[in-house]
Amino acid sequence: MPDRFTGPRDNVFCFLLRLNVSHFRMFSLFRRKAALPVSLEPTFNERVDAFWKWYAESAVRFYQTIEQKRCADLTDEVSAKVDELLTGFAWVFGPGENGGHSFTLSGEGVIHRQLLALQWLSRAPGLPGWTFYASRPTGTISGISIEIGGISFSAKEIWVTPRIDRENECFDLTFWHPAWETLEESQKYRVTFLFLDEALGEYGTGWWIGRIDFGKDKLAHSFPLEELAGHMRDLSAAEGWKKYLPGECTTLLRFKEINGAYPRSDTFTQATVAPALIRDYFDADGDLENPLAGTGADYVYVSLPNHLLPKGDEVAKRGEFEDALNDALAPGGLGRWIGGAQGRERFYVDLLLVDGVRSMDAVVATLRQLKVPAGTMIEFFAREKLGRRIAL
Repeated sequence: MPDRFTGPRDNVFCFLLRLNVSHFRMFSLFRRKAALPVSLEPTFNERVDAFWKWYAESAVRFYQTIEQKRCADLTDEVSAKVDELLTGFAWVFGPGENGGHSFTLSGEGVIHRQLLALQWLSRAPGLPGWTFYASRPTGTISGISIEIGGISFSAKEIWVTPRIDRENECFDLTFWHPAWETLEESQKYRVTFLFLDEALGEYGTGWWIGRIDFGKDKLAHSFPLEELAGHMRDLSAAEGWKKYLPGECTTLLRFKEINGAYPRSDTFTQATVAPALIRDYFDADGDLENPLAGTGADYVYVSLPNHLLPKGDEVAKRGEFEDALNDALAPGGLGRWIGGAQGRERFYVDLLLVDGVRSMDAVVATLRQLKVPAGTMIEFFAREKLGRRIAL
């Protein structure tokens, strides 16, 4: 199992530069030779385009309804369309730029959906009066109250003590409220994160928050929760911390020897923008339930033999494979590079595909241009799609 796994909390390293890594694969006896997998379900891009067509046709009516302060009248209609086309995402209307209105599609902190939400945003049309967001933006918690367990909580009544964690570039927080003793632990977390998500936005909570606990032993250095966002902004700026959108920061993982003989089990280093995918894959011993089920997108990886990497020039050569595949996908909105791993026998390039056969065509064509040898495989992370692997 990997020795460091849970991201910043365990001192894994974040890099702006993509690190190149590699992988190993056990082959089935029967393989389809470069036969592209076919699926009848709409691809993610097709779902997104259908959503934007519907939204563009409804935008004027939506705007007028919100102006008439009848936003609740739209809830069932919009929820049904999001559930139909963008399964698993949350949404909300809100204020937009220049006095207009906004529509936010949120992955609710899940990296798989956050990456897709950014793809959704990249295909948004320009609609008069509308602003679109791929994550919950920051808001205000001043004057807001939340009722849990029959008790009303406001941000000025909850006291917080922050402790700066320079190594992981985040803040550990201790919260206290006079009513804590009457609440279950899960209720305390619910109250806390409802306020944090509103004050810091969807990305901010993941960026800035480290460990959280509850108690009154640190009250001497506390202040009301409604002041926390400003405090964090000032301190992080003074520290020179910079945070990145999902997919912009690469986490480097180092592994101890992994028990078992399944695909990628020879891995000893991994670079990834989606550490949860790798963690869950190894936790499942390679038998991973599809984290993108119902979205029309796929996580795949290309498995290549290590003899393609010239001794002493391994990193640069791996970079050529990764860059070529990313260049075949990203400019046309077909997907993107998300990582790679180095194994003792093979190396791997991890990809997010969002346009089905069109995306896969681009991957296959690029690998053929690179003249990869027989035995190169395109594999799906999801166990439900293992039978759709492609052998080149």
